[in-house]
Amino acid sequence: MAKILILDECPTTRNLLAEELAGEGNVVVSTGKAELILEEVVSFNPDVAIFDSLKYRWALWKEVKNQKPDLPIIICSQPGANGHPHLTRSEGFIMKGFDLNEIKECISAILAQPDLAVSM
Repeated sequence: MAKILILDECPTTRNLLAEELAGEGNVVVSTGKAELILEEVVSFNPDVAIFDSLKYRWALWKEVKNQKPDLPIIICSQPGANGHPHLTRSEGFIMKGFDLNEIKECISAILAQPDLAVSM
Protein backbone atom coordinates (compact mmCIF):
# COMPACT_ATOMS: atom_id res chain seq x y z
CA MET A 1 0.00 0.00 0.00
CA ALA A 2 1.33 3.41 -0.97
CA LYS A 3 0.29 6.98 -0.27
CA ILE A 4 -0.25 8.68 -3.62
CA LEU A 5 -0.86 12.38 -4.26
CA ILE A 6 -2.49 13.31 -7.57
CA LEU A 7 -2.58 16.80 -9.06
CA ASP A 8 -4.56 17.09 -12.28
CA GLU A 9 -6.86 19.85 -13.44
CA CYS A 10 -9.02 17.42 -15.43
CA PRO A 11 -11.58 15.89 -13.05
CA THR A 12 -12.11 12.87 -15.30
CA THR A 13 -8.42 11.94 -15.32
CA ARG A 14 -7.99 12.76 -11.64
CA ASN A 15 -10.99 10.71 -10.54
CA LEU A 16 -10.13 7.77 -12.79
CA LEU A 17 -6.59 7.62 -11.40
CA ALA A 18 -7.74 8.07 -7.80
CA GLU A 19 -10.43 5.39 -8.01
CA GLU A 20 -8.18 2.88 -9.76
CA LEU A 21 -5.21 3.38 -7.44
CA ALA A 22 -7.39 3.38 -4.29
CA GLY A 23 -9.05 0.21 -5.55
CA GLU A 24 -5.62 -1.42 -5.47
CA GLY A 25 -5.33 -0.66 -1.74
CA ASN A 26 -3.43 2.63 -1.95
CA VAL A 27 -4.32 5.71 0.05
CA VAL A 28 -4.95 8.48 -2.46
CA VAL A 29 -5.40 12.23 -2.13
CA SER A 30 -6.26 14.07 -5.33
CA THR A 31 -6.83 17.69 -6.20
CA GLY A 32 -7.20 19.94 -9.16
CA LYS A 33 -5.92 22.95 -7.22
CA ALA A 34 -2.21 23.59 -7.52
CA GLU A 35 -2.26 25.98 -4.57
CA LEU A 36 -3.07 23.06 -2.24
CA ILE A 37 -0.17 20.85 -3.28
CA LEU A 38 2.55 22.17 -0.98
CA GLU A 39 0.23 21.82 2.00
CA GLU A 40 -0.70 18.26 0.96
CA VAL A 41 2.96 17.30 0.52
CA VAL A 42 3.54 18.19 4.17
CA SER A 43 0.29 16.96 5.73
CA PHE A 44 -0.26 13.81 3.66
CA ASN A 45 3.43 12.91 3.27
CA PRO A 46 2.96 10.90 0.05
CA ASP A 47 5.23 8.11 -1.15
CA VAL A 48 4.81 9.25 -4.74
CA ALA A 49 3.11 12.14 -6.54
CA ILE A 50 1.55 12.31 -9.99
CA PHE A 51 1.42 15.76 -11.60
CA ASP A 52 0.00 17.03 -14.84
CA SER A 53 2.81 19.49 -14.93
CA LEU A 54 2.13 21.33 -18.17
CA LYS A 55 -0.99 22.76 -16.59
CA TYR A 56 0.65 23.48 -13.26
CA ARG A 57 3.87 25.06 -14.42
CA TRP A 58 7.27 23.72 -13.69
CA ALA A 59 7.74 26.25 -10.88
CA LEU A 60 5.42 24.16 -8.70
CA TRP A 61 7.44 21.03 -9.47
CA LYS A 62 10.55 22.91 -8.33
CA GLU A 63 8.85 24.15 -5.13
CA VAL A 64 7.78 20.61 -4.22
CA LYS A 65 11.28 19.25 -4.90
CA ASN A 66 12.79 22.04 -2.78
CA GLN A 67 10.39 21.22 0.06
CA LYS A 68 10.70 17.44 -0.22
CA PRO A 69 13.62 16.51 -2.52
CA ASP A 70 13.16 12.75 -2.08
CA LEU A 71 9.52 12.71 -3.20
CA PRO A 72 9.27 10.79 -6.48
CA ILE A 73 7.16 12.71 -8.99
CA ILE A 74 5.62 11.12 -12.06
CA ILE A 75 4.74 13.61 -14.77
CA CYS A 76 1.51 12.69 -16.55
CA SER A 77 1.05 15.10 -19.39
CA GLN A 78 0.48 15.79 -23.06
CA PRO A 79 3.11 14.77 -25.61
CA GLY A 80 4.30 18.41 -25.79
CA ALA A 81 6.02 17.98 -22.41
CA ASN A 82 8.29 15.28 -23.77
CA GLY A 83 11.81 16.69 -23.90
CA HIS A 84 11.28 19.35 -21.22
CA PRO A 85 14.41 19.64 -19.03
CA HIS A 86 12.52 18.81 -15.82
CA LEU A 87 11.54 15.43 -17.22
CA THR A 88 15.11 14.24 -16.88
CA ARG A 89 14.87 15.07 -13.17
CA SER A 90 11.46 13.48 -12.68
CA GLU A 91 11.20 9.87 -11.68
CA GLY A 92 8.69 9.02 -14.39
CA PHE A 93 6.83 10.34 -17.42
CA ILE A 94 3.52 8.96 -18.65
CA MET A 95 1.86 10.44 -21.71
CA LYS A 96 -1.85 11.27 -21.35
CA GLY A 97 -3.99 8.65 -22.99
CA PHE A 98 -2.07 6.03 -20.99
CA ASP A 99 -3.21 2.56 -20.10
CA LEU A 100 -3.88 2.37 -16.34
CA ASN A 101 -1.49 -0.57 -16.09
CA GLU A 102 1.29 1.66 -17.41
CA ILE A 103 0.96 4.11 -14.53
CA LYS A 104 0.62 1.27 -11.99
CA GLU A 105 3.83 -0.28 -13.33
CA CYS A 106 5.61 3.07 -13.12
CA ILE A 107 4.50 3.51 -9.48
CA SER A 108 5.52 -0.05 -8.60
CA ALA A 109 8.94 0.40 -10.20
CA ILE A 110 9.54 3.62 -8.25
CA LEU A 111 8.39 2.15 -4.94
CA ALA A 112 10.54 -0.95 -5.49
CA GLN A 113 13.64 1.25 -5.38
CA PRO A 114 14.44 1.85 -1.71
CA ASP A 115 16.24 5.12 -2.43
CA LEU A 116 13.09 6.53 -4.10
CA ALA A 117 10.38 5.29 -1.75
CA VAL A 118 9.87 8.12 0.73
CA SER A 119 7.77 7.17 3.75
CA MET A 120 6.95 3.49 3.41
